[in-house]
Amino acid sequence: MHCTTCGAELEHPGQGHTCRSSTPPPAVRTAGWNVATWFTVGFAVLFVVAAIAAAVFSSIASDRARPLPPSDLGAAIGFVLANLILAAAVIGLAVSALIWGRGTRQLAEAHGSSGRFYSRHWGTRVFPACVVASAAIAWLAADRTAPAILFGQAALRTLGAAALIGGMLHSRARVLRLIAHANRVGVGHYSPVAGQDPAWPLSPTPTSEDWNAGQWDPEVQRDIEARRRRNNT
Repeated sequence: MHCTTCGAELEHPGQGHTCRSSTPPPAVRTAGWNVATWFTVGFAVLFVVAAIAAAVFSSIASDRARPLPPSDLGAAIGFVLANLILAAAVIGLAVSALIWGRGTRQLAEAHGSSGRFYSRHWGTRVFPACVVASAAIAWLAADRTAPAILFGQAALRTLGAAALIGGMLHSRARVLRLIAHANRVGVGHYSPVAGQDPAWPLSPTPTSEDWNAGQWDPEVQRDIEARRRRNNT
């Protein structure tokens, strides 16, 4: 059963819902949103590379005695540069992710769905949890320069970045499906519902099923079935 005004799918007659306009969604530019998507992916990859490099250089420098020979000095400098790149990647990742989330909400809402439903994906929860866990194991460890601790941190950071990329790309694919579905719906039969995926559009040409009350009213369908059973007994 669908609303006769906006085409939203209803569970029962007279169900309250957000009845949107039948006007097709406006054309929204996605170029900036696509750029923000790939910037976020790029910064996440840079974050992973810097995290692994920091673990490698730190393990090399911590295994040597003092004073530092030239090779150890190079490892120490590499460790400092890797951490600087890591900090820059975190800042860039935060900024690009915020821009991407804002664009995702705007696109989803412009096509009749909830913006938070698409922008707050599972990767936004896994990534900070992994970053906090990597900091916690270093803080609790007796020897922060032990290779197991260093590479454990790198592994957690890599897992968090991979989850962020995967969740964002999954959410991006869902937004693209939402836009494609909205663009396929004919004028006067656009049926998005806030917080849900768009309902199936109504056919612009009435058919025999449109006049069958049992197809859209469960009360009528139950009454028909009850009369059929009484007639058969």
